[in-house]
Amino acid sequence: MELFETLKVNVPNVVHETIDGETILLDLKSGNYFSLDGAGAVIWEFIDKTGNWGEVINIMTTANQKQKNNISNAIENFVKKLVEEQLLVKTDVGVKSVETPDLTKQLVDAAGDFKIPLVNKYSDMQDLLLLDPIHDVDEKGWPESKDNQPES
Repeated sequence: MELFETLKVNVPNVVHETIDGETILLDLKSGNYFSLDGAGAVIWEFIDKTGNWGEVINIMTTANQKQKNNISNAIENFVKKLVEEQLLVKTDVGVKSVETPDLTKQLVDAAGDFKIPLVNKYSDMQDLLLLDPIHDVDEKGWPESKDNQPES
């Protein structure tokens, strides 16, 4: 993966929301859900708004020169994991020119007290999240997995 490749959220397969510093991502294709907190949530938001993950490394390593290599490697591994999970995908569209002063400040703050960002993956609700509540209903009107529906 090249440092200055542009990335985007894998829409429509991935939906996400950030609440109180935690980002929850739902992969509608696999039924897995993910959580990102701390620096991971801010990195996600920055990439979502700009597509520029290389700039994240630039901002954070400039803010904390003492941990430059650690920060750079951790962010690269974090972004690779997001791409492996197909939450982010490469795009031919260039970097978006978006002003992000609040996110930039949050990245600088996160660099000062750097903790390795993690991608927390959960698959315990896959069956439920993959149900189609409109079409996969039983005679009572409740969603039921296609695997569990009685044969006609």
